[in-house]
Amino acid sequence: MENIVIKSTWQEYLCSELRNWHIAELCFMAFALLSVVILTIVTGGDSLLGITSASTGIMYTLLAGKGKRSCYFFGIVNTFLYGFIAMQNRIYGDMILNWAYYLPMQFAGIWFWQRNYDAQKGEVKKMKLSFSGRLIFIVLTLAAWVLLAVILEHFKGQSPYLDSATTVLSCAAMILTVMRRFEQWLCWTLVNGISIFLWYKVYLSSGNSIATLLMWVIFFICGLVFAWQWHKSAGSNE
Repeated sequence: MENIVIKSTWQEYLCSELRNWHIAELCFMAFALLSVVILTIVTGGDSLLGITSASTGIMYTLLAGKGKRSCYFFGIVNTFLYGFIAMQNRIYGDMILNWAYYLPMQFAGIWFWQRNYDAQKGEVKKMKLSFSGRLIFIVLTLAAWVLLAVILEHFKGQSPYLDSATTVLSCAAMILTVMRRFEQWLCWTLVNGISIFLWYKVYLSSGNSIATLLMWVIFFICGLVFAWQWHKSAGSNE
């Protein structure tokens, strides 16, 4: 009897995660994953580690954009692998961000999204920040960006101000993600744009990390799309 209950629970979970996908979204998912694998193999610009990190990152972003709880399982794998890649390329802000912050936040996201999941719609309940919340967010983010940039510059990190911007914005965006706020996608779009520039510099200097660079390009596209979708469907301000 216990096995039947467990099987039924997992079936319900999978059905919920697979609900509300459009053909175009599934095609884009397949295109994004195949692009990373094929272009990386053709150019020889990355390792299996980079391909796996990029693929799990893409899955995380697409599932999060759809409001699916399973995004965090891919996020756990991605944060661990991406932190290692960042360490290899001396982008220490991203390394610290992923291992010390993103990883535990994945588990927090699982808990919060499970508590605020709309079983009828098959997705998490979406909200927006209030005006005062947005103002506080902007002020704190700017202050943290300058402080971290000074610290990274002291330790001779690569591109300290860009590294600091992606790190601080990512921290703030992750909090908004766990809180299910629409504004997360505005932050992620900024992070993705800066990260494209940052990893393009890495690619030009070493010829490596093409999969990681492609991952950020795909993230940027997804961020724009999901910002529009969440803005339309998010609930009233809190």
